[in-house]
Amino acid sequence: MMSYAFAIRIFKHRLVPLDTLKHSPFVVASLKRSFASHATASVQKNHTADPNQSRSRSLPQSSEQWPAKAPKLAGAFTTIPAVSASSKGTQRNPTVSPPFEMPSSSKSRGSLGSRISGLSSQKDLSKRGTGWGKGKSKEQPSKSRLPALDGPIHDAAFIEQEHRKNLGSRPDIKPMFVDNPKSPVANFSNNYLDKQPVYESVEGIVFGTSERVSRVTVALDTTPPVLGIGDHRVRRDAERLAALSALYQLHDSGQLDKPKPSASSSSTPQVIELSDGSVVDYERARSFMDYYCRRYGFGKPDIELVEQRQGRLKSTWEAVMTVGDKKIGMGSSATKKAAQIQCYLDVAQYLQQCDPDLWKTFVEASKTGKDLGLAPKVYFQISAKLEDEIHKLSGDIKKSILYRNRPVTGTGSDTPRSQPVAAPAPRPSYARRFPRNFLAQRSEELKERRKSYLTNPAMEKMRNTRAALPIYTRSEQLVSHIRENDVTICMAATGSGKTTQIPQLLLDDHIDRGEGARCNLICTQPRRLAALSVADRVAKERGEVVGEGSIGYSVRFESKLPEEHGSVTFCTTGVLLKKLQSAMAEGGLSAARMDEVTHIVVDEVHERDVDTDLLLVVLKRLMDDRKARNIPLKIVLMSATIDPTLFQKYFPDERGEPAKVIEIPGRTYPVTKHFMEDFIPALRNNRAMNWVFQDELVSKYLAREEAYVRSCGRSMTEGNSRVLSGGDEELDLPCPLVAASISHVLQRSDSGHVLVFLPGWDEISAVQKILLGGGMDINFSDSSKYSIHLLHSTIPLAEQQVIFEPPPEGVRRIILATNIAETSITIPDVVYVVDAARIKEQRYDPDRHMSSLISAWVGSSNLNQRAGRAGRHRPGEYFGILSKARAANLHPHPTVEMKRVDLSNVVMHIKALSFPGMDIEEVLAAAIEPPEPDRVAAAMKNLQMVGALDQGKNLTSLGKVLLQLPVEVQMGRLVLYGSFFRCLDQALTLAAILTNRDPFFSPMHLKVQAAAAKTKWSPSGFRSDPLTILNAYNAWYEMHRRGEYMSANRFCNDNFLSKPTLLLITKIRGHLMQSLYQAGVIDVSAGGTVASTEPRSRELTVPPDLNVNGKSLPLLAALIAIASQPKYAVRTGEITYRTQLDRVTFIHPASVNHRKHAVGDNQAMEKQLYAFSEKRQNLSMVGSSPQTYLITTTRLDPMTYMLFGAYEIQVTERGLECDGWLPIVGNVDVLDDIQRLKTIMESCMLRVFEGIVFARRKRRQAPTPQISALDESEYEDEGTLNKDYTLSTTEIKELDFMTTDIVRILNRYSDERLAHQSWSKPRTATPMVSPSFSSTRYPPFESRSGFSTPNGVGSAYSSRHGTYSHRPSSSRRF
Repeated sequence: MMSYAFAIRIFKHRLVPLDTLKHSPFVVASLKRSFASHATASVQKNHTADPNQSRSRSLPQSSEQWPAKAPKLAGAFTTIPAVSASSKGTQRNPTVSPPFEMPSSSKSRGSLGSRISGLSSQKDLSKRGTGWGKGKSKEQPSKSRLPALDGPIHDAAFIEQEHRKNLGSRPDIKPMFVDNPKSPVANFSNNYLDKQPVYESVEGIVFGTSERVSRVTVALDTTPPVLGIGDHRVRRDAERLAALSALYQLHDSGQLDKPKPSASSSSTPQVIELSDGSVVDYERARSFMDYYCRRYGFGKPDIELVEQRQGRLKSTWEAVMTVGDKKIGMGSSATKKAAQIQCYLDVAQYLQQCDPDLWKTFVEASKTGKDLGLAPKVYFQISAKLEDEIHKLSGDIKKSILYRNRPVTGTGSDTPRSQPVAAPAPRPSYARRFPRNFLAQRSEELKERRKSYLTNPAMEKMRNTRAALPIYTRSEQLVSHIRENDVTICMAATGSGKTTQIPQLLLDDHIDRGEGARCNLICTQPRRLAALSVADRVAKERGEVVGEGSIGYSVRFESKLPEEHGSVTFCTTGVLLKKLQSAMAEGGLSAARMDEVTHIVVDEVHERDVDTDLLLVVLKRLMDDRKARNIPLKIVLMSATIDPTLFQKYFPDERGEPAKVIEIPGRTYPVTKHFMEDFIPALRNNRAMNWVFQDELVSKYLAREEAYVRSCGRSMTEGNSRVLSGGDEELDLPCPLVAASISHVLQRSDSGHVLVFLPGWDEISAVQKILLGGGMDINFSDSSKYSIHLLHSTIPLAEQQVIFEPPPEGVRRIILATNIAETSITIPDVVYVVDAARIKEQRYDPDRHMSSLISAWVGSSNLNQRAGRAGRHRPGEYFGILSKARAANLHPHPTVEMKRVDLSNVVMHIKALSFPGMDIEEVLAAAIEPPEPDRVAAAMKNLQMVGALDQGKNLTSLGKVLLQLPVEVQMGRLVLYGSFFRCLDQALTLAAILTNRDPFFSPMHLKVQAAAAKTKWSPSGFRSDPLTILNAYNAWYEMHRRGEYMSANRFCNDNFLSKPTLLLITKIRGHLMQSLYQAGVIDVSAGGTVASTEPRSRELTVPPDLNVNGKSLPLLAALIAIASQPKYAVRTGEITYRTQLDRVTFIHPASVNHRKHAVGDNQAMEKQLYAFSEKRQNLSMVGSSPQTYLITTTRLDPMTYMLFGAYEIQVTERGLECDGWLPIVGNVDVLDDIQRLKTIMESCMLRVFEGIVFARRKRRQAPTPQISALDESEYEDEGTLNKDYTLSTTEIKELDFMTTDIVRILNRYSDERLAHQSWSKPRTATPMVSPSFSSTRYPPFESRSGFSTPNGVGSAYSSRHGTYSHRPSSSRRF
């Protein structure tokens, strides 16, 4: 026990600490923060520690070793009372860090400078105790021996005041950085300078004072250089002040916000190149090491980290990896993490050199996820009664005629026949016959119309306007060039009139020559709005009405075709591909109509989307075919920013020479370009806009552009190509800055509209909300002065076309648009362009099945095209939200779509187009810029997995049916199964939902309310993002259908729903329903009882008989599982999930399945399996391995996953192995039955699809009304045409029996699980890894809600059509 005398001595030390220099006790004011006690210690000179103190050995030897934190004052106005009492009556000199008051700006933010102070507290002095003399007595140097230090004193007050002067209008630094400044300074130095900061200290007397201080400096070799200085009695506190000074300088100069340098710019490489050319990063090396250890039975590798000292202040770390008691690699670097990275890279290189075949095996395995091994087991339990029903149902289906007539895709002893092999055999095409002199009479009629047009006084102004366009200066040369050449490349500058005039020039030329009836033009546009607006403009120029004369259009969901024989049809590229698909593969009437087309004009060919590149391939083949049959066809490629060389070589003439180019001058007014350096200073000077520059995103964006400008100068000499490429594509757009720029532009003038280019809908919505939010210096809500318009593909066309009409007098328009307004369309009186210079690009990783929509920089050609929009009517101005250096270094063109998107749909188009003698790889290799072979192979593998292609890469019957549906193949399967399983209404909505953006939006300032509004629509039994949207849509549609538009609009506002997206979903539903009727799917659904429905009523209405299962949540989850293949995840931890290709992923916070939205632990933890629509990486996250998020998730139960999700199931000793990565274990007998039921069901579905294909072929051979030119085709060889493989009436009924019983099993199983949750203890969501398995079964009981579950799990849904009727619970007999 401590002696009483010893305790008294310690107590005295704590009460009366002595001043080291003046031998006087000193009392300071108490501080609020707990760490404020670590302050300047005033310790009596020559004071030694009590020799009896038992803990003296563990205490530091000098004040420099004390782990002091920088103290914080109690408040901005805290003062220190001067206490001069001492035993010797001496007075105390002023402290180094005297009391001070912060400037007003600091007070308003809670006295940031008070976070670090040089003042002491009584408590702190007691902690420092005996000061310098702990352990051994150490006499302090006298002041006469200390060096003089330059003033002023760099204490907290001085550092704060300097920071205030240099900060300007930038937002202040985060308080968390100020509390611990050494950490961010160290991180910056490691990331950008690749070394730890070095703090150097010297003790001395500051000039003009008599105080001894420790002055610490830290120098950072940046541009501009940073030198942090801190003065304090205690060295460690001086060190913190120096760090704070450096931190402030980094922040004030914008260096703290500049992009993190790439791995290649660091002296310690973060990647390594192997002997085969592969580039391996840290994560790849770790995966390779894990694969190696599992393959050869080693445990996890051990990493030993050892610090290697290099002097007093510098050290390095060495990492050594040990596997199986053998050291196999090492790495060294300045930090532990960097050393570990180097170690893994070293081991990866070593193993690849030792065994190249092992690396190749790993690379192949990583493409399918086999490098990760199996996921944790999922346990499956089921009642004995339901097990018996599954077994019995499998046996009953095998006895059915539907199953016995199944086509066989593989080999087997019980196969009745083989599936017919598809062969391209289009029907012969014959020219359509018309009455004698019909074409001559039609040509004369067109000639008379033209004469009337040329003499009509009402059209004189329009004629003069057209004649004034620059293209008329070259009209004769252009028409002659097209007449003499098969392919014409037209480089027509902006404003030349190419889009509206070239089709008319060609038609009028034929009319004038008396051949007007033989001229039929198709002119493609990249977007629907452009096709409609151009068609409307051209019709008005000719004094016609669209669809009632020589001008018409055809786009998705809508068409107004012109009169035949002497016409121009404007359409999207995709629609033309559909027409060519019907003509080339089908022949017959479709081919005859296509033969009558004399000119195909491809406008804006420079955009290079997938459809355009595929169209060019088809046009080359079509030209060869037409030449062989002596039917001329003229191709015209047009653009304002085209690089003609590529297209010239792709379309050589008959002599092999490049195609000819004709250039047309433009008529544009000068456009003055302004970049951020030109107008941002003016925005800063506007006090009303100060809040804009305090926005964190704006600040970061400006800082990065400033850093980019500085780095460009260095990159010119260092050859750093990455800097010039503009690599920070993950940076979000600063919408407040865009809004401020719009306000700035409007205040510069009093007339002219403003066109604003933004990447996507989110940015359009954000800018619109800011403009109308009331925080701007202009009242944008004043409809008498301003009107805001949105141009986006989800906006109804009627709303978008308003911009082409004159506005009310005195109203200036602000048009917020994507690149939809970049080409083809001209908006009247646009004089100003504000350009974010960003574009949304779809990028797909075929190896990881990861698709992402990113915001990337536009090409320089796009930027010039956008600027040109401002000079169509008068001199204009362009304001780019980017620096001049960035604009100068943009790539000429963005990456073409063919090289960055999923090619599954392209492959399906190619199979439908039927290129004779060419396989898919050869067709795509013939593209103008071919995609990589790996991307093509991945697309075909996906289609084989879905069942659209067989192993011979031919279209299956399912594939042929899917071609009839205007959606992706996965969504097509969802709709087909929805029809067969009698939940078509919900299936149509789900398909439309999954192919469009989420209608729920989340404003920045209302994120919590928006999340709550979305979550309330989530069904509790199967938490799902698509089902959440489905519920909300159904509620909205009921109001909309009844004409309650006010209530529907209020519903959208209250639930944060986008009305345009909901309207688009409705339109897609109707289009899909119409396609199902045309494909013959409805004829075989619901036992064939709804086939007599009137065709005119088919567009929007779903017959009630096709939606009797619309409330079955397990069935709806099954449909989502079908559409998600192969994107599934299993829970492996509290917040982590394993997918087939990713060891660790996370559910996105916006999903209803994120744990913050879960209701109760049981609901959150019970479900193990999830389907998702896409994976998205957080690329802006600092670090070497950004997190991967699962987007649009749906909970699944094991039964649903096995029957509808897994595409390849293998029987194992203890259960099933699904898709090569997910083991499901349990009662092996019932698992075998489920696997057998899945196989039998899919065999029956093959028979159904075959029957649909042959039924459609049979209808088309009969004398029925002509088939639409947009219909797709089927290809059967001649040997199968005479065989009738259509479904019999019995087979159609058996299909309905089978689907009804499967739905009943899904519902029963769901009821059992819910009942089990109600009485069993909640189980963890992490799949068990124990080898033991309990064979306990659920207690047998009847389904609580039967097939219909009107009050059970399905009660969350309200179907718009029909009721959910009860069905007998017994299994059907076939």
